[in-house]
Amino acid sequence: MKRSTWFTFLYLALGVCLTAIAFGYPNLPSGLQTSLFISAGVSYIACIFNPFWRERTIHFYRRRRNSSVILSSLVIGFIIIWMIWQVQSQNWTMEAILQALPWLTGVLIFAENIVIIRQVNSED
Repeated sequence: MKRSTWFTFLYLALGVCLTAIAFGYPNLPSGLQTSLFISAGVSYIACIFNPFWRERTIHFYRRRRNSSVILSSLVIGFIIIWMIWQVQSQNWTMEAILQALPWLTGVLIFAENIVIIRQVNSED
């Protein structure tokens, strides 16, 4: 049986939080509410397939070496900068913050990629 990692629980927690926010604010625009539900679903799917992600990441890393870490770091940086820019440009409104939240799933996926590669490097 594949083992769960901390990221499995982080995906689950993020999915629960996004679902609770979507249900907790009934006055949200339907597009934003749909976006929160879809992101929660992606987070739940990532939680389910998390144990298989490790093998795929290791396989990709062995073929491409350090480009995987560099690419993941660049994507995380871009997402975080974009999220801050979007929220700041809309004066930190609640709707702007809720629009940025779904991108956290992507940050978690790429952060897990970096952690897996660092573990593989420490094993070698």
